[in-house]
Amino acid sequence: MNPNKLPIPSLQELYYVTYPIITRRELYEKQYKVIKIISGMAELSGNNKTVNVRRGEYLFVNQGGFSRITMIPEKNAPFKLICLNFSDKFIQKYKEHHLTPAVIENSFIPFHVMRGSVLFEALFSSLQVYAQKEFTPDQQILNLKLEESLHILELEYYSIFCRMMSNYKITKINLKEFMEHNFIYNAPLERFAKLSGRSLSTFRREFIELFDETPNKWLIRKRLERGYEMIAREGARPIDIYWELGFETLAHFSRRFKEQYGINPSELRKGKP
Repeated sequence: MNPNKLPIPSLQELYYVTYPIITRRELYEKQYKVIKIISGMAELSGNNKTVNVRRGEYLFVNQGGFSRITMIPEKNAPFKLICLNFSDKFIQKYKEHHLTPAVIENSFIPFHVMRGSVLFEALFSSLQVYAQKEFTPDQQILNLKLEESLHILELEYYSIFCRMMSNYKITKINLKEFMEHNFIYNAPLERFAKLSGRSLSTFRREFIELFDETPNKWLIRKRLERGYEMIAREGARPIDIYWELGFETLAHFSRRFKEQYGINPSELRKGKP
């Protein structure tokens, strides 16, 4: 199975996706999302948490953070989802016109599965009509749908609603622990810097002071070391692990592996079961 390199997700308030084959990608969400899986199954992993979301189930996705998604079609149907996006601007405007909880959220949960909501079923049934007709409603209707979704979250998933309304801010955290935990994500340095609570220039400076190596060189070395261990000790196949290690293609992984270790990863695996 080869993962597909996909474009940046749509930032529109309402969008739909369809994939006929198993498709994987990394997520660095800029907006909160409420998603319904129309067909197939999605497997998400991030922050030491893995969840499976099946046909007819709903998913809340937090903004920020690193995570990965694998979208798996059904036997006789492609994978499909429909999504509502909540921008910071929309949430701020909502808070100006509604009484919302005054909370400060200091923890981060990348996603949460939501099951059994009659209210969400009614809302997303109306949204699926637009997807089937390939029609986008006007902005006023979209705003009403977004507000309806927030109202449902307040009624049925209050902790999620509080998270969206909170004044959560990314603060400066331990850089060594953060990088050791997240080096397998193939994200731009700007994203590593932001999620560690630093500007890009501060991130680069502190990184070199801490690791005595540039971020790019360190990231490649750490990913290759992890790959070497997985192949030598666990007998992993290079084709099965290159994407999980943060490499876009098997060829890229193999080339950098040989540059560092003098052999191809497939040669290292010879003799493994």
